[in-house]
Amino acid sequence: MASSTVAKLPCVTCEKAAGVFTCRGCIKDFCTRHATEHRQMLNQQMEEVTLCHDQLRQSFDEQAKEPRQHPLMQKIDEWERNSIEKIRQVADDARKQLLNAIGKYTNKMTEVLGNLTQKLTKARDDDDFVETDLKDWTDKLNKIKNDWTAPQTINIQQDANEVSFIRKITINDWSDDCLEQSAGDIRIEENGLVIVHGPSQGHAAVRGRCQYSSGQHRFRFKIETLGASKWVFFGIKPKDAPMIPDSANTNTAYGWAGGNAVLLNGAVQSNYNGYTSDMEMNDIFELIVDCDEKKLRLINERTRSTYELNVDVTKCSFPWQLNIGLYYSNDRVRMIDQTLRN
Repeated sequence: MASSTVAKLPCVTCEKAAGVFTCRGCIKDFCTRHATEHRQMLNQQMEEVTLCHDQLRQSFDEQAKEPRQHPLMQKIDEWERNSIEKIRQVADDARKQLLNAIGKYTNKMTEVLGNLTQKLTKARDDDDFVETDLKDWTDKLNKIKNDWTAPQTINIQQDANEVSFIRKITINDWSDDCLEQSAGDIRIEENGLVIVHGPSQGHAAVRGRCQYSSGQHRFRFKIETLGASKWVFFGIKPKDAPMIPDSANTNTAYGWAGGNAVLLNGAVQSNYNGYTSDMEMNDIFELIVDCDEKKLRLINERTRSTYELNVDVTKCSFPWQLNIGLYYSNDRVRMIDQTLRN
């Protein structure tokens, strides 16, 4: 008669051929003693899983009661703090610029009022005035009062960059600069507000009185006489650059001219950034000198065209001065005064 034997599988722990239990989870064989230990280990792991579950459940319950404590909400809180700090910094810078602009404007207004005070005092002491004098003085006082409460030369403007969620504000300080230096066949008239090219033809230039190293400064110019060739240069040069008639073409000039010419460090580039000169008699051009951003902007108020240049300060160093050039005979440009003048 034949006989058969069943081979015993070894225990995976002690390797003795006494395996009698097979774990359906890990598909391993254990002897009686090690099967009990294996089950105890599984029970311990179950306790750990349960503890992890309970902790997570407690976190969910706390989050439901206090949803603002969610980590994503904390990211928003951090963004808010950082944004407020940036706004505070920009606001502090704007306040400093505004205080500086108000200080300059106050000095100007004080000078204007002082001149009127002298005239009133003299007329009263001399008993030398009539109805028309009284009306003229009243009108001037009202104008000074209005300009004091709502300055013509200062305004607060928000950045038009729509990409930004919160638009930056800047202080626009209309400069009370005037044209003071000249080179070539050109005259400066009306206390530095008007320039006129002489009867000859050739490059001639004028330079502003003020110097600019920080802030944003705005100027407006009206072309009162313009020949058929239509050439005027609006731009800047560094203070230490030599004053010569052809200053627009020197290697430190930045700005725009007739004939669609753009001056970049003295090098002429036609139609740069789409620039079209399109100058006509009686046109008004606004020149914005932005020292903080190291940029120039030119606006033709008739065509509403706006052009912008980045200035390389390693080539056109601070401080900057206005630089206006004419070429053709009898061409005439007026610097529009934004402040009160006697």
